[in-house]
Order: sequence, then C-alpha cells, then structure tokens
Amino acid sequence: MELNGALSNPRAGVELRELAPLRERLLELAQSNPRLPRTVPARKLPILDTVTAVLRLAGQSMAVAEIHAASEALLGEPLTRKPIKAALSAGTIGESPRLRRARRGVYEARTARATGAPTAAGSE
Repeated sequence: MELNGALSNPRAGVELRELAPLRERLLELAQSNPRLPRTVPARKLPILDTVTAVLRLAGQSMAVAEIHAASEALLGEPLTRKPIKAALSAGTIGESPRLRRARRGVYEARTARATGAPTAAGSE
C-alpha cells in the first residue's frame, strides 16, 4: 500500500521540529501574561416589547426612523436599525400580531380589539 498525503511528506518532520521553539516561546508568554476571561455578552434587549410600547404610546402610525429614535430614547441606549426592523417584521406575523404595517416603512400598534385580547370592559 502506498502512502499518500501528510504521511508521505518527508519534510513534515523537519518543518515541525523548526516550529517547536516557537511553540515553547508562545507557551511561556501565555503563562507569564495569561489572558483575562472575556466579559459576559450584553444582555438581550426586549426590542419587540420596546417597539410595541413606542407605537402604543404614540397612538398613531410611525415611520421606521421615528420608531428607531423613540426606541433609543425609551431604552436610553443606542440601537442599530437591524433589530428594530426585525422586531417590526416579527410583530406583524403570527396568530395574534401586535403590530400592523400601515404601508411601506410605516407601522402602527394593533388595538386590543383587533388582536383578540380582552379589553378592560370585557375582563369583568
């Protein structure tokens, strides 16, 4: 049986031996200056809840840019457009969507009656 690939490479042993001093030096550096553990990733923000709250507080249709700015103000920290747009999309689908797309780039909160949720008068 003929050996092919890495097992048949006569230079591999020579090249690997040349890497041994580098490996030792890197291990010494790692031991003398160990890396600190990474910090815990940022918590997941409740973007869909925030977007829904913004639209309900507004009481009218809003453009994506307005929703984005109001969501940042409500949370008190900067947000990228991507999670806002994802939340708007997610909020318009499903069995009981929270949001309604009024037209391209404009959304509004669904009323309790439109979502099938019980109202204050109906919960007695």
